Amino acid sequence: MPETPDQPVAQRAYEELAAGYDREGDTKPSNAYLERPATLSLLPETEGKRVLDAGCGAGHLADELADRGAAVVGLDASREMLAYARERVPDADYLRADLEGELPFTDDAFDGIASSLALHYVEEWIPLFRELRRVLTPGGWIVCSVQHPHADFEEYDDAENYHELELVSATWDSFGTEVEVPTYRRPLSAMLSPALEAGFRLDRLLEPTPTEAYREANPERYAYEATRPNFLCFRLVAPS
Repeated sequence: MPETPDQPVAQRAYEELAAGYDREGDTKPSNAYLERPATLSLLPETEGKRVLDAGCGAGHLADELADRGAAVVGLDASREMLAYARERVPDADYLRADLEGELPFTDDAFDGIASSLALHYVEEWIPLFRELRRVLTPGGWIVCSVQHPHADFEEYDDAENYHELELVSATWDSFGTEVEVPTYRRPLSAMLSPALEAGFRLDRLLEPTPTEAYREANPERYAYEATRPNFLCFRLVAPS
């Protein structure tokens, strides 16, 4: 839980997770062989484009964006995560800020926004998507992944009402240390409606299934992931 009302809800957790996330993010099956391939599959052409990595973490997605020729700006609330991101992708620019409230960019600053498993740590999505729309050029895009609303409701022990926004938490132990990670879970309608109200058009939506590399890395977990939803990925387009 946050130490103060204005601290991002998962900031403390991610400061503790940073070293493990940096070390294992390239090979942890649920990230490397499930969520990230699906997110990357939704990216349009990024060569020469200005792209914001919103909630960049340790820079794994920023690395992919840079490899595709994007001019990347990474934004994250965690000082520790940003340190690893700078090491991973030194040519990108970085800012320490969170996604609640006004973003520290001018209007029309980016051609696209990419976000990997970060938006579900933001409580209010109506102002969030208004801000994302503001910093995008006309016709700009958002490609993002979030935790699947059905999986969240089924798997968090403290989830009570699917139809409501709820602050929930779970203990993670897959990055080398046990950390209590809080997040906001919400129904599917509360994920899409704020984006549509901000003027975005839903262009693509994926409920990814694991790749063959996941089966080779962890056959038992592959069988679980192949039959149950875990992540939701979507591409939104701003009006031209």
